[in-house]
Amino acid sequence: MRLCIVANSATESFGGGFISTNTLEHALEKRGYEIETVQSPEEISNPDIILHQNIKYLVQTQRICEKKNLPLIVTVNGFISCCTGTHVINKTKYGVSCHKCTPWGAFNCFLKDRRNKYPSMTERVFNTLTTIPRFILLKERMNALNRSNRVICISATGKKMLQIAGVGGNIEVIPQPVSSSFLIDPEIRLFDEKLVLFTGGISWIKGAHLAAEAVSKLDGVKLVLVGKGYEKIKRCIVKKLGDDALFCGVVNNKQIKNYYYSAHVVLFPSIWFEAFGRGWAEACMCGKPVVVFNDRGGASDYLKHEETALLSDYDVDAYAEQIQRLFDDDALYRRISRNAQEYAKKNFLADVVAKKYEKVFEEVLEK
Repeated sequence: MRLCIVANSATESFGGGFISTNTLEHALEKRGYEIETVQSPEEISNPDIILHQNIKYLVQTQRICEKKNLPLIVTVNGFISCCTGTHVINKTKYGVSCHKCTPWGAFNCFLKDRRNKYPSMTERVFNTLTTIPRFILLKERMNALNRSNRVICISATGKKMLQIAGVGGNIEVIPQPVSSSFLIDPEIRLFDEKLVLFTGGISWIKGAHLAAEAVSKLDGVKLVLVGKGYEKIKRCIVKKLGDDALFCGVVNNKQIKNYYYSAHVVLFPSIWFEAFGRGWAEACMCGKPVVVFNDRGGASDYLKHEETALLSDYDVDAYAEQIQRLFDDDALYRRISRNAQEYAKKNFLADVVAKKYEKVFEEVLEK
């Protein structure tokens, strides 16, 4: 089968959506697919089926596929049903969930959101002034999804949010793929101590400040932070943890598993709604227990408390207690480590995910 993947240009070493696209592409090639990857929909030739990944050019891709009468499947790797991409209003320390985006609501988010004390004034002004064009684009994207042959979401919460935004029809839930290379222990330990690890953007919406506050309540525990971040929030973290905060900068996907295997526990305290958030899935594949907040999509859509992870309500004290349990209870640690890795192997391995996509391809072509 000839498959054309429309995806943004990027290396396979950085960015969750980009990594997922490359991982899926390699898995489908192993299953015998003839794949052409293009950056722009204008480059689409005449394949059997189109798979549009990520967000950029979604509207253009749908129009070209309709014009050429080509079957289109769209993978939604983020919350494109919200102008800010978060579905969270930052009225409180932990944010307040917002399920439906409106022009006035989006304007207030860009203008007043607590996280806006971290970007520059130029960014804040630009985001606020472009609220209406962003909302129009949101509506155009929802229309494009409705006119596609199939929509794939990477979590149950992502599906729910699209339905609230007006996307009907058949929406599949298929997780992002994780490479089997994460199952192989690199036998490299970067630290001598038992540390907790935070990966992803060091930002308000990712909950980096909450991870720091939780760790500050534990005795003798250090926090390793991997990823790009705003200097202002880094200073907030240092204020809470001092030398117990270790910033390692951006790490590419080929090296990140060294950090997973070197950590004792991995933290995933996102405030915004996560479409997936592959950091926790990679940690599970490495057999590392993760501690996550509940009810904001992503990890909490997949993992179960005290079986494959430890889940906490949005309370830093409760979150800190869950982290501490994994330092105090060896039996609990081993059970979650084992169960998480088995769950990840059954659900997130690239070949497993590729088979689910293959089933969707066959169903769409049959119709």
